Amino acid sequence: MSDAHLVAPLNNNSATAATTAPAEAEVHLVKRLRRETFVQALAVKLRRRVSYVRKNFLFGLFVDQTYVYPVLGFLRFVVTPSFWLYSFVLAFCFAFIFVTVAVLYYLFLLPILLIWAVSTLGPVGFVIVHIQWLLQSNALAITLTNILIAPIFADSIFDATLTKLGHAEFLERAKHLPVTSPKQASWRSLEFWLVVFPSKTVSLMFSLSSKVALSMLSLIPIVGPTIVNQLLSPTRGFSYGKRFYVLKNLSGSQLKDKFYEHLGQYTAFGMMAGLLELIPIMSIITIPSNVIAGALWASNELKKGEMSINA
Repeated sequence: MSDAHLVAPLNNNSATAATTAPAEAEVHLVKRLRRETFVQALAVKLRRRVSYVRKNFLFGLFVDQTYVYPVLGFLRFVVTPSFWLYSFVLAFCFAFIFVTVAVLYYLFLLPILLIWAVSTLGPVGFVIVHIQWLLQSNALAITLTNILIAPIFADSIFDATLTKLGHAEFLERAKHLPVTSPKQASWRSLEFWLVVFPSKTVSLMFSLSSKVALSMLSLIPIVGPTIVNQLLSPTRGFSYGKRFYVLKNLSGSQLKDKFYEHLGQYTAFGMMAGLLELIPIMSIITIPSNVIAGALWASNELKKGEMSINA
C-alpha cells in the first residue's frame, strides 16, 4: 500500500474537523444573535408602549369621554328586555356567591375587625365594620362572578349588542378570520430558560404581590374597597372592551399594545364602570350593562372606521 493511501484519510479527518469548527461557531453566533435580537425587540416594545402612554393617556382620560359609555350601557340595558334574561341568570349566581362570601366573611373575619373597631372607636366602630362587611363582600362577589360566571355570557351579550347596532356583517366576517396559534418556545430550548421562564416568573411574582397589596388596602374601613375599585379601573375597562379586538383576531402582543395605546380611555371607562359596580346588589344589573357599554364603544369605533374608508 502506498503512502498516498495512508495520507488520504488523515486529510479527510482534517477537512472534517476544519468544516465542523466553523459550523459550530456559526451555530453559537446564530444563538447569540437571536438573544440580542430578542433583547432589542424587548427594548423596542418597551419604548413603544411608554410612548403610547406618554402621548395618549391624558387625552384619553380627560377628552375622549369614554366614561359616558357605562352610563349609556346601563340605560340601554334598562330599555332592552331581551337583555334581562342574562341579568336573571347573573342575579341568581351573584346572589349565591354574595351570600356565601358574606357568611364566611361574617363568621371568620368580621369578629376580629369588630373587636378592634369597637375597642378603638366605640359604637361607631360597630357601624363602620358592618358597612365594610357589605362593601367587601360585594367586591369579592363581583370579582368571583366576573371570573366564574360572567365570561359564559359576556361574549353573547357583546355580540348581541353589536348585532342590534347593525354590525352583523362585521361579526360574520370575524367568524371566518383564520386563527393563528401563538408561537411557543419548547422547554428544551435555550430561549425558554433564558427568556420565557424568567419573564413568566417575574410576571407571576408581580401579580401575586399586587393582589396581596390590594387585599391589604381593601381592609381599610369604608374607603379601602373604593380605592381598590378605582385602582383596578384600567384592567376593568380593558376587560369590557377586549372582545372587540379578539373579534379582529389580534395576537396577545397586539392586545397588550392596544391596552397601553388606549390606557387613558380604558381608565376613564373603568372608573365609571367600577363606581356602578360598587353599589351593593346593583351589580346584578351593572355587570351585563358594562358589557353592553363595551359593545357601544366598539360600535362607535367601527362607525369611525367605516367613515374613514368612505371619506
